[in-house]
Amino acid sequence: MSGPTAATYARRRATAVLALAAIVAIVLWIVLGGGGSGAPSRRASAVTHTSAARTRTRRASHRSAPAGLPLTGITPDHWDALTESPTARGEVSAARIGDDVYVVGGFNAAGQTSAVVQRLNLRTDRWAGVPSMPQALNHMSAVSYGGKLYVVGGYASPGDSSTGATRGFWRYDPATRWWSSMPDAPAARAAAGAAVLGHRLYVAGGRNDATSALSSLAIFDFDSGRWTLGPSLAHPREHVAAVAAAGSIWVLGGRALGVGNFTYAERYTPGASAWQEMPSLPVARSGFQAVATGGGIVVVGGEDGAQTVGEVDRFGLRSGRWSRLADLPVPRHGLGVVADGPLVFAIDGGPQAGLTMSRLVSRLRVVPSS
Repeated sequence: MSGPTAATYARRRATAVLALAAIVAIVLWIVLGGGGSGAPSRRASAVTHTSAARTRTRRASHRSAPAGLPLTGITPDHWDALTESPTARGEVSAARIGDDVYVVGGFNAAGQTSAVVQRLNLRTDRWAGVPSMPQALNHMSAVSYGGKLYVVGGYASPGDSSTGATRGFWRYDPATRWWSSMPDAPAARAAAGAAVLGHRLYVAGGRNDATSALSSLAIFDFDSGRWTLGPSLAHPREHVAAVAAAGSIWVLGGRALGVGNFTYAERYTPGASAWQEMPSLPVARSGFQAVATGGGIVVVGGEDGAQTVGEVDRFGLRSGRWSRLADLPVPRHGLGVVADGPLVFAIDGGPQAGLTMSRLVSRLRVVPSS
């Protein structure tokens, strides 16, 4: 019996090639999202890109969290003096990224608005220079997110005139040492409170060239890159402090032109329709800062109109009560305040009410609240 002819072999090879081509086509169809238009594939690509971006941001956030500064030799409930900053300034803002604190803007010793940024390493107690902001600002707000520094709002006027409020929003990347612009905020404002909770930045209160005391809340979503508006504060005010604690944003103290300084404390939980009144501050103050540490919210510095405030108070998140900590050795307003674990750092600021500056850096070890 004779074997297959050459023609038979050719037909078999053609059949095999066609079958293989069909299999490849089916696999490509599945991988690329199925027939019809290319929209499903583009959506899948967009989702993948967004997911990857969020993963990178979360990894960067994790890397920006230090292991914790050593506490050996640091006396609890006592302020220590650290190396003074290179430049005397007031009305600054500060944010921590890892072991570094970035102190931005404010007024210099000549009373001029500054674009200077300086970095203090909390482990070595050494200062270093950082590329200046693209714009000189005072009364701006600095925060950190995903290992980057963000600066929003502030006055761009050259001196202490409370004018030139801006909608500007800037980002600094320590890895590239480069500043870039972000989407402008919905409204110009300075002397506002700003804090990051989750993947959102919350900016509340403040004032601008048109309104002496704002109540609005602007929210920036780092994932979408968009601003939205939230519920307004019950009490319009500026020179407030804001902090994220216990899943909420807290806006404390502040003042209003012609009215004076306040003890108000309001809390906003994302998704709520209004702010909630909380126990008032023990002392009316403005131009101060607040941090979350030691099981509570610690408020440092400020002024009451006639003089600077040295009293340091803590609100216990469990007890719901205010208590007093060690007084700031040199009371200051317009200062930068950050926390690392139980350690609180107070940087620069004016030792007298009005346009004054200092190079002082102080550190407090907070005893955890019961």
